[in-house]
Amino acid sequence: MQPVTLRTERLVLSVPELGDADDVVAYANDPDVIASTPVPVPYGHAEARYWITDVVVAGWAADSRYEFGIRRADDLRLLGTVGLFAFADGAAEIGYAMHPDGRGSGIMTEAAERVLQWAFAGPPEGLGLVRVQWRAIATNTASAAVAQRLGLRFEGRTRSSVLHRGSRHDQLLAAALHEDDRLDPTVWPTS
Repeated sequence: MQPVTLRTERLVLSVPELGDADDVVAYANDPDVIASTPVPVPYGHAEARYWITDVVVAGWAADSRYEFGIRRADDLRLLGTVGLFAFADGAAEIGYAMHPDGRGSGIMTEAAERVLQWAFAGPPEGLGLVRVQWRAIATNTASAAVAQRLGLRFEGRTRSSVLHRGSRHDQLLAAALHEDDRLDPTVWPTS
C-alpha cells in the first residue's frame, strides 16, 4: 500500500521519515517508553534509522505494518507514533508511544482514534478491519487509559505472560470490533 496521511483538526499523522530520527531517539529514550515497550536500550540514531527504513517503510511496502508519526498541524516535529500491525484474518493490533512533550493533552487518544477510524472504514477509504486489539504490560497505566478512552473493551489479563527487561509481567488485553459503540465504553477492572 502506498503510505497515507491522516488528519484531525489539530494533528497530521504521516509516515515517519529519516529526517525524524532525532525525534524518534528522543521519545524512545524516555524512561516511561523504556519501562513499557521493547525498544532497544540504549537507543541511538542507528536504531532509529533501522526502525524507519527496515520496519516502517518496509511495513508499508509489504502491507504488514502501518506506522504513523504524530505531529501537531502547526508544528511538524514528530511527537510519537501510532501503528497497526500483526494483521490476520481481518484483525490487527494497535500500538503507540509518545514523547513527554505530547502527553497530557489528549493527542495520543486523538491520533489513535483517527487510526481506528481508518482501520474500520471500508476500502478504498480504509482497511475494512473487523477487529483491532491492544496489549500492554499491566503496569503501563497510561497506555491502558488511552485504550479505555478509545472505547476498547477489556478482554482479560494474562498473568506473568510477558518477559520485559528481565522481569515477568502481567499483560492486559482489550479490543474494539467494527460494530462496537465505542462512545459507550465498558468499565475496566481496577486491578
